[in-house]
Amino acid sequence: MDQQQFSAPADNANLPSWIQWQRAVLALLRADVSGVLRSIQIDEVDWDAWHSFYVEGRSPRAAIDRALARDF
Repeated sequence: MDQQQFSAPADNANLPSWIQWQRAVLALLRADVSGVLRSIQIDEVDWDAWHSFYVEGRSPRAAIDRALARDF
């Protein structure tokens, strides 16, 4: 998914915009896993799969931990 415009979930207007959240996730992914994803580009991420984490109000770090099953 390209950088689609999504508003923050209605119940939390303090959340970053979808694009800000995507950029934060991307930056963390690039820095995570010992640099394995260092060169990942925004269009290489399946943002449809990540959007539910955004809607749930997860922080970018919490979303990555959940996606990589590190929050159990």
